[in-house]
Amino acid sequence: MDTLLSQAEYHDVPVPLPREIVEKSVRKRSGGGKASVAGFGVDGTAGSDFEYQSTYSLEPREKATVSKVIDSLIAQQAVKVSPDEQTALSKDDLVEIEGEARITAASLAGKMFFIFRRLMLAQDSSDLDNLFNIDAADPRVAEQIKQVYLDNELLPIPLLLELTGSSLPQRVYVNVRPDFFIDDASANRVEGEMRVLGSVSRLIDAEQYFSAETWLLHDWEFLMKRLLMTRVEDSVREAVEAMAPMGVDLPTEDVHAYISGPAVVVDAIALY
Repeated sequence: MDTLLSQAEYHDVPVPLPREIVEKSVRKRSGGGKASVAGFGVDGTAGSDFEYQSTYSLEPREKATVSKVIDSLIAQQAVKVSPDEQTALSKDDLVEIEGEARITAASLAGKMFFIFRRLMLAQDSSDLDNLFNIDAADPRVAEQIKQVYLDNELLPIPLLLELTGSSLPQRVYVNVRPDFFIDDASANRVEGEMRVLGSVSRLIDAEQYFSAETWLLHDWEFLMKRLLMTRVEDSVREAVEAMAPMGVDLPTEDVHAYISGPAVVVDAIALY
């Protein structure tokens, strides 16, 4: 929401704001009774008028605010809608791309590495080999896996989605920040047909590669990432091969340790 409103401010798009509502009502109070002066009766029921005022704030609904801001950004041509091979893309461009989203192998492995790291910290272990050789039958490991894959625990790590079937000729990847989800929303809502509004964060040319360490080893120290990334590729491939007998059919050219070009990475602002 903060990123979307920042884009609205940058492009001078009006944003629905809270409205102060003031209600007024007038009540008449009766004076009552009669007074007699020198034989004449005077009616004393004129009374006084009393004004009552109440004030309250009417907040715009978040869903309506998001829709209005996105529509306004598109109307002002601040967003490149359904870009194709004729569209010149640059870093930080706002784009709206439609396709079929799915979680990549890099993010599936990233979840496992996060679980293993959490276990290593709990055990005060300094042996990095444990990150790649933890026994899945260990009760502590099984409990962590249950929390993530059965209880759908939302981990504080970014997700890397691939968006297939778009109008762009290169492969499209979507980065979803760990604070993207609200309340009970979780990763089970980011797969399937959808549109993505976001900003271009990375353009990867043909024959180029971009490390997937952001999604594999989130929150690890820089030098530790360098050390571990030399071994991650084989570990991710083994994990993908282990999932195949369970019916998890991931593409052979999926993201493991690197994103290969030509590709574009988009930082998600909204998925709908």
